[in-house]
Amino acid sequence: MKRKITVIQALLVLIFILCAGYAGKYFYDANKAQSEYDTLRQTVENSAPADASDGYIEKRADNGMLEKYYLLYTQNSDMVGWLNIPDTAIDYPVVQYTDNDFYLHRNFEKKNSYSGIPFLDYECAADSTNKIIYAHNMKNGSMFAALNEYADKEFYNSHKRINFDTLYDEGEYEVISVFSVKVGVKDEFKYYEYTDLSDEERFCEYTDKLKSLSLYDTDADAQWGDSLITLSTCAYHTSDERFVVAAKKIK
Repeated sequence: MKRKITVIQALLVLIFILCAGYAGKYFYDANKAQSEYDTLRQTVENSAPADASDGYIEKRADNGMLEKYYLLYTQNSDMVGWLNIPDTAIDYPVVQYTDNDFYLHRNFEKKNSYSGIPFLDYECAADSTNKIIYAHNMKNGSMFAALNEYADKEFYNSHKRINFDTLYDEGEYEVISVFSVKVGVKDEFKYYEYTDLSDEERFCEYTDKLKSLSLYDTDADAQWGDSLITLSTCAYHTSDERFVVAAKKIK
């Protein structure tokens, strides 16, 4: 009996060591990735023209690209823009590939990284009226973890604006809907299929659903002709749940 207890205790110790090792590696990798993105952010800040003022950023004469993103684009031509939600950890470049799997666990340098990088849905075009952007919900608070804070209306009240720049234009957006959906269930709202809203009926179908699912009333509504961004991440309340924040571009 004593020997049996000893074996069980040894197994429990081994399981604890393995779990602690996994958790340690998870947070080490996540923090390392965050440090790498801090470096990219510094590159953007250092690339902005010294005479930039009042929100005006000088554009390159040769291709019209915003000067502050040009250097990063030369490092990775998959870059399509930069996403920032003020006063949160969400402040990252956004990339796009020919599928939605490539950047799930790769960083800006295309090297393996569990955190991945925010990426634009591969079906979105440069002129898409709804740009859907995905990223992981990391337990160290990086990537799109802060999106889940929008479940609290007080957080929304102080974070109504989202900045999303393309390589060529700066953009400011206003949150219109905050909701969660469970993937793979009957009558699932497949928000990720609404990359093309060029048809007015489909646009209204999407925005009406956004408002009906929203956890609370927001101060803004989308109208036909508006451009949207939809930010999506995992929610850990239940399995296969996604937390989504949608916003319209301020004209």
